[in-house]
Amino acid sequence: MGRSLYIKYGSRITSGTAELLYDRITKDPSLASFFTNVDIDKLREHMSDVLGVIAGGPNIYKGRNIKEAHAQFAITRADFDNVAAHLIASLAAMGVEPDDIDIVLAEVAKTADDIITIKS
Repeated sequence: MGRSLYIKYGSRITSGTAELLYDRITKDPSLASFFTNVDIDKLREHMSDVLGVIAGGPNIYKGRNIKEAHAQFAITRADFDNVAAHLIASLAAMGVEPDDIDIVLAEVAKTADDIITIKS
């Protein structure tokens, strides 16, 4: 990958993207119910830390493991894909280049089995 995406984009790929992502998904009627009574600011911080790791930055993530964090939710493949679409749009809005978005999404795709709880 050469120069890390973390260095290339700085906070745009971490906190900027996390901010936009949760703005988008909490307004999406098909996803909003997952975030009722949830501390969105804390989720933004966690997502920022996760994106930092994916982008090649320091691992400062202090949240629960991903499978445990999603276990109580009925998450389908469609839900996962919908969030991924919002992530793509958020990264693009932050000026992340398409090839770099593909790198981030490839890493996110690896988490599908731990996030999707309704297998069909």
